[in-house]
Amino acid sequence: MEKVCPICNGLSMINLQCEKCKGTMKDMGRVQEYTDSYACQLEINDAVDYCMHLFKCIQCNSIKRIKISKINL
Repeated sequence: MEKVCPICNGLSMINLQCEKCKGTMKDMGRVQEYTDSYACQLEINDAVDYCMHLFKCIQCNSIKRIKISKINL
């Protein structure tokens, strides 16, 4: 079986509340996409059991990295 990130593959969504202001945090994508200007064109480089996503608060702009557990497909 192949393990995939449910967020990257549109299988589920995560609703997070900001720890600082209690605002809504928005998924900004995989952390890898922010490493350099060509990262979105590179092969996905993540862990076997999880995918690291970046979330940003839409009210206070605080940022948090979240490990998203992969699921078997």
